[in-house]
Amino acid sequence: MDYSTATKKQLYEIALDENNRLVERYAAVKELQRRRMKGDDSLCRN
Repeated sequence: MDYSTATKKQLYEIALDENNRLVERYAAVKELQRRRMKGDDSLCRN
């Protein structure tokens, strides 16, 4: 999955879903952190 195109809501759902593999959850959290550090609000509004 291309996490860079996922909405903020989708990333949170992936990160918090215990049924997802840890690698997928970690990747979603890393993308959220990347966006926060970059200050990319346009990708984080949804």
